[in-house]
Amino acid sequence: MNDPIFSKSLIYICEHDDDGAMGLIINKPMISENAADIIQQTGLAQIEPPPDIYFGGPVNLEMGLILHDTNYNIEGTLTISKSVALTSNKQIVLDLKNGGGPDEFRFSFGYAGWGKGQIEREIENGDWLLMPADDDFIFSIPNTDKWKKAASKFGIDILDLGGSAGLA
Repeated sequence: MNDPIFSKSLIYICEHDDDGAMGLIINKPMISENAADIIQQTGLAQIEPPPDIYFGGPVNLEMGLILHDTNYNIEGTLTISKSVALTSNKQIVLDLKNGGGPDEFRFSFGYAGWGKGQIEREIENGDWLLMPADDDFIFSIPNTDKWKKAASKFGIDILDLGGSAGLA
């Protein structure tokens, strides 16, 4: 897969069923004036330290999604695992500003999406390498280290491989 959007992307799969799959890229912060404007406009600049805004994927870029710990839950929160949930309800932004939101979170715009059977075909083609989900990759490991740490879990020097596989 030579798509620059997905090159060296770590994607946390949030939903996967017979109709397709949806996930968020977790290692690509948006570094632009737009990201700074979003932080100011949402009022999240008052949080210390101000949060990063992430590029979650190329689908529905105007949609804000917050991946967070499961200690926070409101209407519309999707529980993904014992420790990770996803919320798009705007109330979460107000709660974050007021100190009542989740302890750990990632604010993303857009998501990665696959139609029925698409991700399975891409995995069979070798476009993606799979690994178990790890909360540290989402919330703790610095973005600059995530790709290398994920690659090392395979016990190979992934930089020696041809192509540009992603990790899902």
